[in-house]
Amino acid sequence: MKTILAGLLFLLLCSCAGNPGVGQGLAASKSEVFPVIDMRAELAKLDTMLVADSPNAAAAHENFLRALDMLEMDRIIFAELFYKRALANEPDSYFLLSELIKILLKQSKTAEAFPLLKLAVRSPRATTENILYAARMYREAGNLDSSDIYYKKAIDRVSENYALLYEHSLLLEQLRDVEYNKNNQEITQEFRRLSMEIKKIYDVLLPELDYPARLLEKQLLNYQVTNTPDSVTAALFGEAFRANGIAYAEYGLLQAEILSSMKKHSEANEVLLTIFFMHPSKDLTSKLALRIANNYELMDSITVAVIWLEQLLLQEPDNHVALNNLGYMLIDRNVDVNKGLSLVEKALTFSPDEPSYLDSKAWGLHKTGKHKEALEIFEKLEASGMEDKELWLHLAKVCEALGLHDRAKQYMERIRD
Repeated sequence: MKTILAGLLFLLLCSCAGNPGVGQGLAASKSEVFPVIDMRAELAKLDTMLVADSPNAAAAHENFLRALDMLEMDRIIFAELFYKRALANEPDSYFLLSELIKILLKQSKTAEAFPLLKLAVRSPRATTENILYAARMYREAGNLDSSDIYYKKAIDRVSENYALLYEHSLLLEQLRDVEYNKNNQEITQEFRRLSMEIKKIYDVLLPELDYPARLLEKQLLNYQVTNTPDSVTAALFGEAFRANGIAYAEYGLLQAEILSSMKKHSEANEVLLTIFFMHPSKDLTSKLALRIANNYELMDSITVAVIWLEQLLLQEPDNHVALNNLGYMLIDRNVDVNKGLSLVEKALTFSPDEPSYLDSKAWGLHKTGKHKEALEIFEKLEASGMEDKELWLHLAKVCEALGLHDRAKQYMERIRD
């Protein structure tokens, strides 16, 4: 078609050059009539020139024009026929080959299109569109490795096509599932490699898609498999939370949990305070207050931690977790041991067998000099199967206070192990 238009333009320029009237057109009167160009006649002249020059090219050109006419009339079967005729006359035309492939795919004639597509993608002139067609068709045919190759070739050309990236991630997940099942559900090195590839795609997609929860869950799996550092995971959850606000509070909580596990208590509290002042549900507010107070205690900001727990108890006097936490803090930090014991005793009225509450009570008894009573409680906790370094530390301290030095030493060795 470009050849036709170029030829027509050439003829028009030639006719202008041989007609002095055209050059003087600006000076002519408004009533002067210019000669009308017969477009059909000019196209016919071009066709005649093409036929004289190359009969095959002319036939290809004619069939191509007829194919376009058929498409305009929505007669796709006839358009396919004329495209085939055109390609038969010009078998080296990549353009005609591509157009025929599109016509066949439009009719879901994949079996007929596939061999042509294989031929097309081997050409140095292969288009991104045909490479992507090949990726999809290889995937449908079950040849996942070849599909992966062509997806990568397509992405190399259009790296910021997010729909294409997502398509490729689905294929990689399929490859990973095959690897997982092939190896009796074992996580192999290849499984990890594929997870890393998927992770890299999600790193690009997640910010563009506003961190959809489904992809975040998948990315978390990728992080676990690829041993991604906690700091990177925390950053991911933080970005998701900032992008979506209170609707993604769970990811903010996960970020804070990771930060706390890394002993970054101040950063964890920044996140928790942000969520707290967004006015979430009452249940969440209670949990947040407990976590915020705990982080303040770990930061040695005891006064602030006490304030948070006391404020929570003003709102919820029967919150036995807060009662125990505040009581234990007052005991352990020697702020007010008797008041702490009183709070723990109240917590035990709600949950008499809770091991952590019993541990708090025994520690309070030890702090008030009642070492034997404390030891009895600690021994019961140990006998119940409680395995906890803090329990062993408390037992060591009580045994030391009672002169049981060898036993105290054994507990300390357990802690070091």
